[in-house]
Amino acid sequence: MSLALLASIVVLGIAVVVFAVHFTGGSRAAHFETVFDAIAAYRGDHPQTDVLDGRLTRGRDAAFLRLATPDRVGFVAVFGQHFLTREIGAPDLSASVATDHAAIIVSLRDFTWKGGRYIFDDTAVASEVASWFPPAALGAPRYHIGSVRHG
Repeated sequence: MSLALLASIVVLGIAVVVFAVHFTGGSRAAHFETVFDAIAAYRGDHPQTDVLDGRLTRGRDAAFLRLATPDRVGFVAVFGQHFLTREIGAPDLSASVATDHAAIIVSLRDFTWKGGRYIFDDTAVASEVASWFPPAALGAPRYHIGSVRHG
């Protein structure tokens, strides 16, 4: 068998596999249809936790959940075909939770998930979600790389 024929077969095989993955939905970005889907995903890892309410991010790829446990907030995000779930409390936060227009910024001590900026449909929803965090998290100083803290 010639090298050109072998290379053609390999390229064709790879193209068929890529097409099959794309056609079956493997390359499609996952998201939550409703907040109830996010709650169900969260309960898969935390079955004993009572969830009172939840809000999806604008992209519907993450949700923050108001828990019955005082000073704790649930978080669930789509991670490929799986879910990242966390229960967040004041000791887990490395900086304050801050609202930024229709977004909240969460900074965590966890080395597997450092947090991020999560955008909601409007400012009222972002403020509501921020209010679910422990009061100590809302009043703590915010630190950012390159920022200067005064006072």
